[in-house]
Amino acid sequence: MPASGYLVEEITGGVYWITDGGYQCAFVVCADGVVAIDAPPCLGGLVTSAIRDVTAKPITHVIYSHFHGDHIGAVDQFPDDAVRIAQQQTHEKLAEFADPARRPPDITFEDSMRLEVGGQVLEMHYRGDNHAAGNSFIFLPQRKVLMLVDVIYPGWVPFTNIAQSKNIPGFMAHHDYALEFDFETMITGHLTRLGTREDVLVQREYMHDIREAAQHALEITAEKRDLARNQVGTEHIYLYFRTIYEAAAAEAAKPVIEKWVGRLGGVEMLGVNHTLTMYHSLRLDENAQPPVVFFPPADSCNHNT
Repeated sequence: MPASGYLVEEITGGVYWITDGGYQCAFVVCADGVVAIDAPPCLGGLVTSAIRDVTAKPITHVIYSHFHGDHIGAVDQFPDDAVRIAQQQTHEKLAEFADPARRPPDITFEDSMRLEVGGQVLEMHYRGDNHAAGNSFIFLPQRKVLMLVDVIYPGWVPFTNIAQSKNIPGFMAHHDYALEFDFETMITGHLTRLGTREDVLVQREYMHDIREAAQHALEITAEKRDLARNQVGTEHIYLYFRTIYEAAAAEAAKPVIEKWVGRLGGVEMLGVNHTLTMYHSLRLDENAQPPVVFFPPADSCNHNT
């Protein structure tokens, strides 16, 4: 990382990425202006500094990948007359929050939008909820660059609770959706390098392993009932349930962790967490219930504990 605190680097054909080693955003240099994509608060005004390292052209458009403040919480640094663009659900969320640092977009789209400006083409596509409502693909077909934030983590497993995703089935599906695009380079929003198609394939394999582990955890849930009774009793019902769930997830995650240690960073830390998150998604999103009811006797539950 340069002394400036950020790295700005051209990917290809006027498409640049900016990173501080933890967060990533991007911009595209056009014939007469610049299209900025996201502005994380951790970078703050350094996003504009990075753009000015490359060009003095005005920033004419700003694209929001999604509504989360950790990725667009510093977009207020861009000129007021720059046209803001985002998916409709992003607009709805930002209008609800009324955060002056995250002005709602001027132009919205439901499923897709094509922006042609100064010799560059940017396509925005929404394929449904995933990490967050409104989180969209941003694709530059001429440059074979795809931006998808908070879904793919090159070289690492996703963040805790499967990247804090609000829709786990949608998160899973977005691996396949990403591979439908003809891209070579991916801007992922986080961590230390750009992504590739191989990174998507690798993470998809990991996530399917996690799903299989979570399914196994469901199947062995009833077996952990006595273990939980012996360890924590049944008086505190939430502690009892948590102990059952976590014990099942920990056992089911072991082969996944063994397979992926040394291949994806962080699996030894988050493999069990991911299995437990997927476990609850299978129960709640897909109605895959444990085969045996494991409630303790009613007279053992003390809700005043």
